[in-house]
Amino acid sequence: MNVVHPNVPFLRSVGLMIGATVGVGVFGLPWAFAQSGVVIGLLEWLLLCAFLTILQLMFAEVVTQTPGRLRLVSSIQMYLGDSAKWLALMAMACAVWGAMLAYMVVGGQFLSLLTGSVGASSLSYAYVVALLAAGLIWGGLRFASRIEVAVVVILLFLFVFVIVASFPHMSVSSVFTLVPSKWFVPYGVLLFALSGFGIVPDMKEVLGVKHKRELACAIVVAMCVIGLLYALFSVAVVGVTGTATTPIALDGLATILGGTFGLVAPLLGIVTVLSIYLILGVELLNIFKFDFRLSHRQAWLLTTLVPILLFSSGVREFIGIVGFVGSIFGGLLAILIALSYLVMRRRGLCKQHHCINFPDGLTWILIGIFTLGIVIEIIQTLT
Repeated sequence: MNVVHPNVPFLRSVGLMIGATVGVGVFGLPWAFAQSGVVIGLLEWLLLCAFLTILQLMFAEVVTQTPGRLRLVSSIQMYLGDSAKWLALMAMACAVWGAMLAYMVVGGQFLSLLTGSVGASSLSYAYVVALLAAGLIWGGLRFASRIEVAVVVILLFLFVFVIVASFPHMSVSSVFTLVPSKWFVPYGVLLFALSGFGIVPDMKEVLGVKHKRELACAIVVAMCVIGLLYALFSVAVVGVTGTATTPIALDGLATILGGTFGLVAPLLGIVTVLSIYLILGVELLNIFKFDFRLSHRQAWLLTTLVPILLFSSGVREFIGIVGFVGSIFGGLLAILIALSYLVMRRRGLCKQHHCINFPDGLTWILIGIFTLGIVIEIIQTLT
């Protein structure tokens, strides 16, 4: 009898992308879908899943065809120059700060749900989340690497738990909605939730030389899993809460489902928030240490204080945060990746195997879409 052994490197690489992409942004998707209507939300979800999968495949080709062990920023520097490198570094830093700020807001809300407190108490709890995470970030590199797999498992279990608990209470009429005037609301939240560009080099290393040709397949599989999870989660929540869907999803569900859900969901949520806050903080700390040449203390202070100062200044609206970060900084990184792919193809570096044949026209269309997203977000923010 032949025993079929699982392709462990392939499964690990898929898990890496899922773990690097799935995060707090998904909690804002139901509210965004409820605002635009689920039909429009799902249409934008489908398009952005396709666009970002293409971008991930473009970056995979850059990583595969370029000699050396390049990361996202070093790849951009190689093909677009030093100015683009610093632009990418600042975009990444701002994106992580924005994500940490969003985790502060969500973490405070989850602690409020657990304790039954509201209002000012949730603001205090947000500081508790930030201070706890700051303490862990100081020396948390080894700890962060050990808990990453566990965090992914907990987060996936949370989403499955929410989906299963919600489906019996869904109303079909809440799902088939359409609000064309608010079509742009899901865009930034979706881009924030779907972006995980920096993980592709790690996926390549996990696959190794023997399985390197499977990188594209691993990306497609991971993005399909992430996209399906997001769609099911968003539809399930909106199907239960409808127009009363809240920006952080779970607090609105807890009011309706109550009981065990009201305890388990926020408990799993706060564990996940603290853990991913730590992982993001360590990643940003390392950027400041190794790319900006700061000391450990300086990098730690810069990493941990900026989200707290932003929160203290009144930047506390969850959807506004993730929408802005996704549209501006996620869009900027997407443009830089597309341009890097374009330059790489024109230099004729594709020697190991044939390049994924994305035509120049498609690349420019993607650049135009993400540029338009940045412009619209800036206009809406200023007005």
